[in-house]
Amino acid sequence: MDRAASFGRVMRRLGDLDVCAYDRRGYATSLSAGTADDLDAQAADLHRVARWTGADRVVVVGHSLGGTVALRWAEGAPDGLVSLGAFESPVPTLDNYRSGGADVALAADRTGGPRAAAEAFYRFVVGDRTWDGLRERDRETRRAEGAQLVAELRDLQRPDGSPRLDAVAVPVVVGLGGASVGAWRAAAEELAERLPRATRFDIAGAGHGAHLSHPDEFARYVRAVLDAADDAGREPVASAPWPP
Repeated sequence: MDRAASFGRVMRRLGDLDVCAYDRRGYATSLSAGTADDLDAQAADLHRVARWTGADRVVVVGHSLGGTVALRWAEGAPDGLVSLGAFESPVPTLDNYRSGGADVALAADRTGGPRAAAEAFYRFVVGDRTWDGLRERDRETRRAEGAQLVAELRDLQRPDGSPRLDAVAVPVVVGLGGASVGAWRAAAEELAERLPRATRFDIAGAGHGAHLSHPDEFARYVRAVLDAADDAGREPVASAPWPP
């Protein structure tokens, strides 16, 4: 339930790069675009954004579920994608995957529907005090995002709802926070071990919201993903077919 605007401080530290951030369908400024029912649809959205940039070579950095979407798009190494960053991204096929937030949200959905699921998830992630401090119109916006939240949490529970890690051929830099929840760190460490071409990038003292609390270090993480780029010749992303 994060949004592109929360990466503003990181982006300001990357002024020498051509950086694009977007709100995923069903959230924030993309709320009116409807919902993306599965990970393939979200990966197709990412592909369209990459084509829209007109760049020949694209580096994608995804935080949390954003990294999961990027990993799905990276299956088969689409033309133009040269490296990928996934910061504490949930992949349910990992042995160490745990998601208390998903459990809370889906339980709330069963009793109160998607709006209740969104509120329960938000409270779980940021706490009751932060939720209660929101303006009512902002709480309503968050509740309206419940339809997309529930759709993606259900999709991740499907046997084929996770990215196929062995099909991700581009270099991946897996990010993790030194102060993150133990299970999330363990899952990120396992993700780095399971991907064919992966390295780790630790941000000491950071939790899951490292882009907010440690923008300098997160910007360095983005540059590490850029440094890992595969320099092998590829066709421009604007002409790349997807799905592969």
